[in-house]
Amino acid sequence: MRVNLSRRSVLAGLPLGLLLGREAAAAPPLAPLRIWQTGNAVLRPPAFDDGLIYFCGDVTVGCVDPDSAAPVWQHPLDLPQTAAFRPRILDRHVIVGGRGGIACLARDSGAELWRYPARIQTGLPTLGAGLVVLGDGHEIVAIELATGAERWRFAGVPDTLAAYAPSILGDRVFAGPGDGRLYCLDLAEGRLIWSHDRRGYWQYLRQIHAADGLLVAGSYKEQLLGISPTDGDVLWEFVAGNFINSHHLAGDVACLWSPTGWIYAIDIATGAVRWRHQTTDYVPGGDDWASLMAELTSRAGLLYTLDMDNTLRLLDLADGSLKAQGGIPGAVRHAVLPIDGDRVVLPMMDGSLHMTMLPLAAAD
Repeated sequence: MRVNLSRRSVLAGLPLGLLLGREAAAAPPLAPLRIWQTGNAVLRPPAFDDGLIYFCGDVTVGCVDPDSAAPVWQHPLDLPQTAAFRPRILDRHVIVGGRGGIACLARDSGAELWRYPARIQTGLPTLGAGLVVLGDGHEIVAIELATGAERWRFAGVPDTLAAYAPSILGDRVFAGPGDGRLYCLDLAEGRLIWSHDRRGYWQYLRQIHAADGLLVAGSYKEQLLGISPTDGDVLWEFVAGNFINSHHLAGDVACLWSPTGWIYAIDIATGAVRWRHQTTDYVPGGDDWASLMAELTSRAGLLYTLDMDNTLRLLDLADGSLKAQGGIPGAVRHAVLPIDGDRVVLPMMDGSLHMTMLPLAAAD
């Protein structure tokens, strides 16, 4: 099934200020509940697991408790290059890193357990079944989470980069690196099960999520795809009409924002539009949102959106209606982390972490 939305050619001629959007009426400000100074100038999106917040940046890596001003632990980030992704957490381990390699830390103390230096350039990792699976140059590599020992290595096409995270589903690994192919590998041994060369269809798959026995993948172009993990067949395609920055899986829907001016919720079983919410009509003087460069995320039936004017809005995942909104005091590094209750944590442009409370009772 193909769902195709025409590209709005008007986008190319719009002034940058209108393309980013501007709120006609400012959202009520959200006061910070707590601020943590991390010692970083560039802070990556934080992660939340088992009641604790984990962060990393260009200088330090650390862990904080939402109910405490003092960090649980904080250490210098001793890596060849700055951190490039949010911390990944599994069992007693925290994975941090960037293009120069990754490090595995003990989640209770931050002590380094092992590290993997890049042979060429390391990409985003995925964790599962006791393994860390990531790209290194044109290769896909599996590393034992407990020991740092290499389990297997699979070579794609030389002189390409596997920059985005593979996906684990059952006993298989799926990777769509920058060589135009989709690979299905055996998780235990790295053996090739099948591959498809689709260079004419996509250059690479920016995200691959596994859910309900299906792969939901976003391409470098405008496509969101439902792909069979059995044989790699494309079961449905949604064409957004402009680039897809990222997509977020929430139960049986995939949510994404398109610069055509809409947030879409796509049924992952069929590729049909479950609902859509207009963010921008590109009419001068309109009540437009700014662009959504932060990844969408969700919690407790709500979709969290953060625009480049530092306005946080929550939509109902069932129908896309606006439930709450608020302005962030200060500049956010375009990421939002919902935690327990109505609290959210935001990485700021000055390197600090801010926690605020959402006005969930106020929808307009």
